[in-house]
Amino acid sequence: MKKGFPALSAFCRVCLCTALTGLIAGCTLTKHIALDSLSDSLAGADKRGRAAKIKRAENSLMPVLTGEEDAVLMGDFFPTVLKLYEIIAAQNPRHQGLSVMTGSLYVMYANAFVQAPAERLDASQYDLQAEEQKRAKLHYLRGASYALRALELRYPGLSAALDEGNLEDTLRFVERFKKSDVPAAYWAGAGRLGAFSADPLDMERLKTLPCTAALLERAAELDPDYNEGAIWDILTAFYALAPAEFGGNIERAEFTSAESFRASKGKSPSPYITYATSFCVPNQDAEGFKENLKKALAFDIESDPANRLALVIAQKKAAWLLAHGDDFFIEWE
Repeated sequence: MKKGFPALSAFCRVCLCTALTGLIAGCTLTKHIALDSLSDSLAGADKRGRAAKIKRAENSLMPVLTGEEDAVLMGDFFPTVLKLYEIIAAQNPRHQGLSVMTGSLYVMYANAFVQAPAERLDASQYDLQAEEQKRAKLHYLRGASYALRALELRYPGLSAALDEGNLEDTLRFVERFKKSDVPAAYWAGAGRLGAFSADPLDMERLKTLPCTAALLERAAELDPDYNEGAIWDILTAFYALAPAEFGGNIERAEFTSAESFRASKGKSPSPYITYATSFCVPNQDAEGFKENLKKALAFDIESDPANRLALVIAQKKAAWLLAHGDDFFIEWE
């Protein structure tokens, strides 16, 4: 018998091939298990978007990010975090929890580290401001698309209905939502409305606003206290400032504002800032503007250590608005 693989009997060849196939399959399975485990940890939710059980608090990445009080440090570091999540999400595209978390990070980055600084630029820096608003829109939409990817796996066709501005079809989809869909719906809606705020002249996006509002309204219905009233807060800004023909409704804004204050339980400065910009400015209520911003600034960032970053960023916005209050009000002599 000659030496080498060709000399093996047919039976031995079958056994060896079977063993090798099993080994390869085992490695592939191990890889997927490891990838899912890593994705669960990064997302804080499992493949179906359900909240994951993290055995030890130090295994969670998010408190390290959200608990930081140095906003400049986080602004510099955030792009690295975004690409890390995006790389893992590309390897595990059907992991719904990871898709939602990646989407949320992009929306947060667009809002806190791109759009907010752009809005604070001097009028003489118009070109830079316009460029940064374009970047904000890009990242808002990228975040929304990740969150929608999770919803699309559960409700195929939803994304098309939203993009087409088909309210009837959108309502049929959102009526089927469950409470577990709320995080994905919130970040998808926040990203889409954020993109509108960065580019309010985008006519294609204008027609989709009622559909996006329906997405958020259903999320608020399913979980009214989600993220201390965050859904109500973003709906308040939308209803108060959007054109009436595209869903703006001041009466609805008043209701959602009240719900925002209720759900926040005094733990967030955001409802005060939103009230100041959404009601006090249009009504030219300078005193109400100052009063609400001062309440936002009175929050102690140590009152919620896990959310120091959000508190610092919110107060930075409130301080800037208060310092530039004269720009928003007309003084009649």
